[in-house]
Amino acid sequence: MPQTSLVDIDATFLPVAQMRQITRVTELAASTIVGEVDLGEEHWVYDQHFPGDPIFPGTLIIEAAGQLVALWAWAGGERGRPRLVRTSAEFRAPIGRAAAKMMLRGEVKRKQHLHFATVAVQADDVEVATVTLVLAVLPAS
Repeated sequence: MPQTSLVDIDATFLPVAQMRQITRVTELAASTIVGEVDLGEEHWVYDQHFPGDPIFPGTLIIEAAGQLVALWAWAGGERGRPRLVRTSAEFRAPIGRAAAKMMLRGEVKRKQHLHFATVAVQADDVEVATVTLVLAVLPAS
């Protein structure tokens, strides 16, 4: 039975369809958020990146980290337009078709409308990447 999310992701300001990366939030605390991305052999990305050598794209790992931090901001009552301001990532291992899910654990600090975060990424208990980022939540237009 799939685990439910601590945040109603459909009610947030996240992207939709294939651009939405986070499937559920499993932990939410003062400065911590943990989320999961359902993967599996049939995930749409593997047929496109790369044919014959399918791996989950690093750009979507960075996007997932940004979305996780945006969910932390949303859960804290922020509304508006989330924007990644700065990112850097260190990749340690690829995520292939065999991975059932990707888990992201973010440690976040807020200063006004800016959110400074470090997000650890794992797949099948293997450390895949660390993403550091700054996310701004701009006022709604």
